[in-house]
Amino acid sequence: MAGEVFLASLQRRAGRVPYVPILGELAAELGQVPFEVYASDAQAQAVALAQTVQALYTDAATVGVGTDPAVGCDVLPRLRPLLADQALAAVVPGADVAATRAYCEAGAQVLFVVTTDAGARLKTLANAARFYDVPTILVDLEDDDAAAAAAAHGMSGAIVAAPTGDEDGVVGGGLTLEHVANPGSVPTVPRADGFFWSFFGELPAGLRPEDLAVLGATLTA
Repeated sequence: MAGEVFLASLQRRAGRVPYVPILGELAAELGQVPFEVYASDAQAQAVALAQTVQALYTDAATVGVGTDPAVGCDVLPRLRPLLADQALAAVVPGADVAATRAYCEAGAQVLFVVTTDAGARLKTLANAARFYDVPTILVDLEDDDAAAAAAAHGMSGAIVAAPTGDEDGVVGGGLTLEHVANPGSVPTVPRADGFFWSFFGELPAGLRPEDLAVLGATLTA
């Protein structure tokens, strides 16, 4: 239920479907910071993410892409005062239970678990996050039924390539790079509750910031 409560709070605040892309290399690029600096310097990552989420109209800042969790945990408190009302999300590499606990204790409000390992550790990870009442969202680019895998391991939900609205738990997705190329086109919302706009995986660098800004403004209007 933690994931549904989190999304409901975003929807009430925004009055619409939340927009939560996973940002990492793109944030470094738009912040004009080399990615190796972005990934190792907590202040540089915090500033670049804050600038990017404001410019692209996203509803959350995703800390930790390509970053050691120790650095990511340092980013979270630095980022909070730089944001308006965007949520703090953390990207957990693999089914890392220690990183999950650390991010929860550092103030993450939702965790994106990027892994192709749907083993028993995911259930342990989900239980660890549940202790802090932090939702866990599975991002498995090799699983066509990630939502079912997430539900089977007690996670809050998943990002899927083509959401139908019938998935278990919270589901994110619905966006492709075609929507960036044609940012004025708004996709159909697959369901009213328990859904957020996102891309299947990290939003890559090298995209036109003007298009990204138009897409974000369209989705969050």
